[in-house]
Amino acid sequence: MAMFDGKRRMRILFAVLLLASVASGCANGPSRDPAAKELASTKYDPHALDVFHVALAPGSDESERTFSWHTQDTNKKGVVELSRLDEEGNVLSSETFEATIEDILRGRSRHKATVSGLEENQLYSYRFGDGHRAWSESYTFQTQAEGNFNILFFGDPQIGAGDGTWIDADGWDRTVTVATEMFPDTAFLVSSGDQVNKASDLSQYDGWFFPEELTAYPVMTIAGIHDDSPFTDYFNVPNETGLGEDSEGSDFYFTYGNTLFMALNSQSSDIAEHKEAMELAIAESPDATHRIVFLHKSLYSSANHALDEDVLVLRAGLVPVFDELDIDAVLMGHDHVYVRTYQMKGDEVVGEIAYNEEGAAVDPDGSVYLTGNSSSGSKYYDMQDTSGYERYSAVALQLEEPTYMNVEVTDDSLTFTTYKVSDQSVVDAYSIVKTVGE
Repeated sequence: MAMFDGKRRMRILFAVLLLASVASGCANGPSRDPAAKELASTKYDPHALDVFHVALAPGSDESERTFSWHTQDTNKKGVVELSRLDEEGNVLSSETFEATIEDILRGRSRHKATVSGLEENQLYSYRFGDGHRAWSESYTFQTQAEGNFNILFFGDPQIGAGDGTWIDADGWDRTVTVATEMFPDTAFLVSSGDQVNKASDLSQYDGWFFPEELTAYPVMTIAGIHDDSPFTDYFNVPNETGLGEDSEGSDFYFTYGNTLFMALNSQSSDIAEHKEAMELAIAESPDATHRIVFLHKSLYSSANHALDEDVLVLRAGLVPVFDELDIDAVLMGHDHVYVRTYQMKGDEVVGEIAYNEEGAAVDPDGSVYLTGNSSSGSKYYDMQDTSGYERYSAVALQLEEPTYMNVEVTDDSLTFTTYKVSDQSVVDAYSIVKTVGE
């Protein structure tokens, strides 16, 4: 995918904001409210709709996408206009989808919608309307061809936890840009939770939404401990089960290609409800080749949270469930460190595993657990004494620089490769190969 036309403009804007922050001595930087900025610099245009905090996400399967966006306070539900484009960007057809509306704090309204009927390997544009005559600017995204695909997994961005909101936002922006430039045909992105440090701080969400790529790649966000109840104000997830529920939402699931993805709300320690949610998801997608779970709190890590009581409770309860339900991999955040376990079953390392000539584990028992380090560089945790994690950690590293993970999915394999953002060098790689259909 080509570089975004507005990328240079956005980086100039960021530089101005960062310099202003330093000059004023404000640690968090100025709030970048696109609507306020636009209204201050232009005359009112009744045909222009100001939208901000645009969240594009995967839908229940590859034929759907969900949207969430904010406007200034309004009682108009709004719509999403979705257009099929040819290679030159000409509109082939258009369809509108109605949104729901709910007021949120500070004079803003939240809108949510789902679009369906997406075709594979197709370029689309989308824009938001008020249902009358006003429209936002247009954005584009590309669907992928059927077959093999990849996703990008990012450990906690936690904008605002470091040396300043806009410094963290710049680190997050760089990671997303580097990752999507290296893997331009990515199906979707995953943010492992703690999108921001203080959920009530609008400027921190301005920073999380700063990367322009987030309007072109669907992003599945997982609820973290710092996201709190505003999580549901910013994101629209598919197939919410109502199980494992708290103020941040509940467990949900979706499919993409041959893989079932299940996201657990690790703020809830109700193991029975988490199991019920996963059983529901599996019953809806019994033929999925691969099963991957996302959750925020890392069950097997090596830093500050490795031995937290709530983590150990989740480990004791969820690991047997993952074993029973044949979960292939569990991707997590929370502890701001990189850890890949051995294959684990019953809280023990699997003793015998066969490997092929490429070094991939063939039909291994149990699950592999991977914890992503900070993707923005906002905060890192110190490694703890090795006695707490050496029994299960195949790799445990604190590099103190941003990383991200690419997950490659084929008909019969999963490959997890973690990269440094600074030079794109490989930190760690691990593959699982399955004997499918026998």
